[in-house]
Amino acid sequence: MKKVGSLLLAVLMVLSLAACGKTPAEPTQTPSTQPSTETPTTEATEPAPTYAIDTLTVGTTAAIETAVFGEYNFDMLASGVSELPLVYQDTKGEYHPLLATYATEDAATWTYTIQDGMTWSDGAPVTAEDILFTLQYDQANGSANFEAQTGEDGKVTEAKYTGYTLSDDKMSISLTLASPNVRELSNMTSFRVMPKHVYEGKDTVTEAEGRITCGPYVLESFNKEAGTITFAVNEYYPQKPNVEKIVYQLFGNEDTMYLALQQGDIDMVWAYSTGVAGTYQDVLSTDTNVSLVNVAAANAPAVLAFNNANGLFSDENLRQAVSYALNYEEFKTYFGSAYAEIPNRGFVPSTTVGYTDTEKLTTDTAKADEYMKAAGYTEKNADGFYVNADGTVAAFTLTVNAAKEAHVGYAEMIKTQLEAFGIQVNLDAVDKDAYNAKTSNKFSENNITMEAAIYGYTAAGMGMGNGLGSIYVDGNHAVQGGCQVFDEAFSSILDELKAAKTIEEYYTGAAKLQDYYAAHMPLIALYWDNMMLAYSSKLDNVTVDAVFGLNNVNNWFSITKK
Repeated sequence: MKKVGSLLLAVLMVLSLAACGKTPAEPTQTPSTQPSTETPTTEATEPAPTYAIDTLTVGTTAAIETAVFGEYNFDMLASGVSELPLVYQDTKGEYHPLLATYATEDAATWTYTIQDGMTWSDGAPVTAEDILFTLQYDQANGSANFEAQTGEDGKVTEAKYTGYTLSDDKMSISLTLASPNVRELSNMTSFRVMPKHVYEGKDTVTEAEGRITCGPYVLESFNKEAGTITFAVNEYYPQKPNVEKIVYQLFGNEDTMYLALQQGDIDMVWAYSTGVAGTYQDVLSTDTNVSLVNVAAANAPAVLAFNNANGLFSDENLRQAVSYALNYEEFKTYFGSAYAEIPNRGFVPSTTVGYTDTEKLTTDTAKADEYMKAAGYTEKNADGFYVNADGTVAAFTLTVNAAKEAHVGYAEMIKTQLEAFGIQVNLDAVDKDAYNAKTSNKFSENNITMEAAIYGYTAAGMGMGNGLGSIYVDGNHAVQGGCQVFDEAFSSILDELKAAKTIEEYYTGAAKLQDYYAAHMPLIALYWDNMMLAYSSKLDNVTVDAVFGLNNVNNWFSITKK
């Protein structure tokens, strides 16, 4: 068994961890009001700060409409500049303090302490009360943080925390989980805090209030027509970054964006939990104006997920048949990079905390045919599709987000391969809202209607909850749950993962979950890949983060121009 993330064990053996190791800048000095003895008529003023880079431009294809807190795509972008998460994860999988330091003795109670000097962009200090307010705000808006939530269908989501304690100085909060979680820090890499003094007691806030944040930058402007989002240095932040302004240029397609990178019009490209597609890597790798960095990925970029509870794929035999009918070599070759791999039946990539080896996915039409017969599809009709004794064709609808070109490509290849084997596939390419309504509990009010769908799972999502992509499989998950698995054996493994008090206990449960995936195939990873990130060759001292790639807070303090 290969185990990843051993640092987490060390986390459990210490009471507190040091801050992230950057030396805070000297506090900003106010102009002196005392006259100088040498030049009594002149006031002393502080020199204007200097920066290694005046303006850095980041290209992205993220669709952003409002650029305010709460818009998902903007929050993911802003997490790297203005909406500071509590912690960050480096490319080795290790966690470090960001907005707060952290400590635990038993993996059940976690204490977060706001780092010195952290200030909101309106000058108010960040406190642990802001963390508590954010959790309570989310609770009031449907999250089961401190109280269980019951959905319209009667499904209950148990509370995450049983209680909390604030320190006397209001700078630390201790949160007690309903059950220990040795991987709790993975949830905090994307947890963004709201300013209590801005939101408390208000039904709505102004646009300006909604843009009060606590990172090294503050939003200066959003020009939707020009497709630009500009961030300027937050004067209240305790450290001065190397970059004075960061401009995000929004592109409608990747072709235009990568051309802009090659021509030097932008300095780097970014997409949340996504690297440069394999189709562009060969071109970029030969361009001396572009530098590429390869990062081991914990995401699942291409997933075929089945509705295990309803429709054709409630029959496990048919899920197994599909798993052997697909040609993974073609997915890897056509869509992946030079680092792409054929996945395991255990679904999660080797960078996952708790990874264990399971059988590789293979193409075996003879086995696929056996599973079709076990499902009652013993003959083929004149069109070459399997039919059962009633003459019903083995057919299903595959849902895909039409706005994601790569996902549409995955869907088309699945259709081609499965129809050549004998399963009819009807593609349902829909807009984002319709896709979300069909494929997740949050948007469909616990009424997922897809038979099968194409997903891309982020590294953060793969690590949430019990990890190992389980939030996407668990039909009881209040937000995701696309695979609609309610199996008692699956739930029992989740309970074991929840109860783990040491990383070794977690590894045991993680191995069982991967074995469950391999045995029952609730979903299939079409290929695994590393993330290839691209930036201008004029840049130096670039820092990469495991969750946000190049668009991370630490990068703006290290990056320079050659």
